Amino acid sequence: MVMKLYQTLLSLAKVAIRSRWFLKNYKTTDSRVIVIGNGPSAKAMLENPPAIFATIPLIAVNMFAGEKYFTLLKPKYFLMADHAFYEFEEVHFRQPESHPRVAANPGYAQTQALVNQTWEALLKADWPITLFVPQIYMHTYPVQLAKKKNMTIVEWNYTVVKGFTWFENLLYKAGLGSPQCQNVINACIFQGINSGFNEIYLTGIDNNFHLNIEVQENNQVCVIDNHFYEVKKKVSPLMSADKQGNPVPVPLHAFFASLSKAFYSYQRLKQYAIYRGVRVYNATPGSFVDAFERKSLDSL
Repeated sequence: MVMKLYQTLLSLAKVAIRSRWFLKNYKTTDSRVIVIGNGPSAKAMLENPPAIFATIPLIAVNMFAGEKYFTLLKPKYFLMADHAFYEFEEVHFRQPESHPRVAANPGYAQTQALVNQTWEALLKADWPITLFVPQIYMHTYPVQLAKKKNMTIVEWNYTVVKGFTWFENLLYKAGLGSPQCQNVINACIFQGINSGFNEIYLTGIDNNFHLNIEVQENNQVCVIDNHFYEVKKKVSPLMSADKQGNPVPVPLHAFFASLSKAFYSYQRLKQYAIYRGVRVYNATPGSFVDAFERKSLDSL
């Protein structure tokens, strides 16, 4: 009880400082939506899209815009939550190797190039797209570009709040705070609930990251990237950054702690969906996400 009270008071302070108080939740006219995650199961599905894709709008995420499926499926909604998709300037958009992070991590030039490719595809899209953007990134260069292209921008408060359940639900519903969104799918579910969808179907959320790690002889933890857009599976050292921005290895316990947060977020979002009367279904074969009822897209 004491901890809950402390978290509630701390969250109130965070909301007062970080949140935009007069943001209104986006209100959709669609009753159902399909979320397309980046898990490996998405590739087979996208190569032979189910017929239901033609009748239910799609939410795509992250680097999906750089794939051929983007222009074929024309998702109505798009969401990116990671800072890497926003925190860069015009010079980095033209010259990805000029990003400051490249100095400490030369491989980041490739990451920035993929981010640029994502934004280029979004900005060239010839159909209406509603883009969900955390409030902390509204001032950034790519978002300003999107505004100039008359893209519909939905600003939402990504201010993580914790405390009593009734308090969390109140701030979630008001759009003043958010659950911990450890991954972009957590954010999609939350925005889907607040946007007024009655049913949310999750695809490509394998969440089998724990099956794709290895520890090398020097104790470096590596991850095998198996996102559907990877042509060749690559083994990459799992790295973070210290206070000076220098790359440091991620220990195994920290990796699993991060996974735990993501799976907890699914459970919390399940509770919030029930509170709001929204049905969330996991339509990903073999998914490790255990929070939501399973339902195949073929059954719709």
